[in-house]
Amino acid sequence: MTSTDSVWKTIGRGTVHPSEVLNTLIELDNRRGQIGLWALENELRQSLHRLRPSAHNLAVAWLEATRQYRATYYPEGTLTKLWDRITGKEEMPLAS
Repeated sequence: MTSTDSVWKTIGRGTVHPSEVLNTLIELDNRRGQIGLWALENELRQSLHRLRPSAHNLAVAWLEATRQYRATYYPEGTLTKLWDRITGKEEMPLAS
């Protein structure tokens, strides 16, 4: 099972443990690097409007965790700014 499959499985299940989130992001980073993190972030962002309300909050939490992980281990540089411009990323408020 890929890291992305693990993310969607937890969203479908409706629960996830924080250590599972961190382990999944570390695994994704080890396998695909910053590009993999961007891909997951983009996939989650594009899918938010299609999710049922009960899954929406967990998907937003995954999206925020992915952004925070990427920002921590890959500080914003030229490539990140370019990616944000291409994807038209808007900053989402922190999940509460």
